[in-house]
Amino acid sequence: MQQYREPSEMDVFIGKRLRESRNRRGLTLIDVGDKLGVSYQQVQKYEQAASKISASMLHRVLSLYEVDIGSFFDDVIADGDGKFCSRSRWPCGRDGFLNLLIVEDNPGDEAITRSALSEFDLNILCVHDTTQMLQVLRYRTLCTDFPRPDLIFLDIYLPKCDGIRVMKDVKRDASICTIPIVVITSSTKEEHMKQAYCSGAAGYICKSPKFDLFKDNVASCIKYWAEAVVLPSRICDFEAQKNREVKAGSNIAV
Repeated sequence: MQQYREPSEMDVFIGKRLRESRNRRGLTLIDVGDKLGVSYQQVQKYEQAASKISASMLHRVLSLYEVDIGSFFDDVIADGDGKFCSRSRWPCGRDGFLNLLIVEDNPGDEAITRSALSEFDLNILCVHDTTQMLQVLRYRTLCTDFPRPDLIFLDIYLPKCDGIRVMKDVKRDASICTIPIVVITSSTKEEHMKQAYCSGAAGYICKSPKFDLFKDNVASCIKYWAEAVVLPSRICDFEAQKNREVKAGSNIAV
């Protein structure tokens, strides 16, 4: 029987950096696995530090991500406890640019969702369970240079803790409760819909087997949150736009 090996702090740091690099490239676990000739589960193990990555495999992965191996480590900082972190690398948001956090454990569904969103100017980070979700939102221990999300797409069926339960947890936290959460799930059960809305969901989209229909639904959702409403994180952009239009002579209802 293979003995369990506790991952080192460097293994954990490399895994986090690999996940960040993959998300910046807009690649799913399946995409990376296919290009490397390994299973998506193996790629996920590298990112979770559950499997040690060899130097040759790390070189192949970084080549795929178009990341220089020197720059991969050049801003590593070790704290007093021997833990590793890095300076911010994620680009800041800009006008009309949404930071979207997707919580989806199925790589196939992640790929479909990314494809449906491909026409939009989005900064996307995808995590695969509720623990990672909270590490991004509350504890800031995962992908720490990803900006505060403007919107969250949350699946219901997730490992470790279901989406409804973690949504209730988020909505009780004053520091993150204002981030809109849209449930995107295959469940069409009325019970799940009621639970989602009672738990603070800002919307509920059913995953359709017809891609065009799913794409249209997701597109309508993104347009609504990007154009029709004012998000707390975008109030400065809204005020700036309003001032520009007022100066141009537009009549805007206050």
